[in-house]
Amino acid sequence: MSKKAREYSSPILESILSEIDPKEQIKCDKRMMLAVKIEDAMLAKGWKKGDLAREMNKQPSVITRWLSGTNNFESDTLFELEDKLGIKLVNVEEKQREQVLHFHYNLTQKVNTVECLDIMNEPKHNYPYAAWEVNNQGSC
Repeated sequence: MSKKAREYSSPILESILSEIDPKEQIKCDKRMMLAVKIEDAMLAKGWKKGDLAREMNKQPSVITRWLSGTNNFESDTLFELEDKLGIKLVNVEEKQREQVLHFHYNLTQKVNTVECLDIMNEPKHNYPYAAWEVNNQGSC
């Protein structure tokens, strides 16, 4: 017997699924992802529903509801689950936004070209790189 799920279609099912609001579907998907993350953390700790129920001081039926993927969690419950399971369920830290600024500028200065050429062509002793300065009067 194959364990592979077979494809099933039904006009009634298709009609019902077509009426689901996309925003509600996204919320439902996120609730299910929370449930999966909680269950994965429980498995990683070797916990069963009863173990989590004891840690959270809840009835096992509440844990079953949480793991169904349909529960609308309160933020305090999520924060406590994070603490007990050692996982991150909610990201409330503000992201640092990186901003890149580009500056373009043109610098124009009149210089005495004869003086600049003389200075540029002078031998530079004991300097690995040739260098010159431009003073405030516009000459080299």
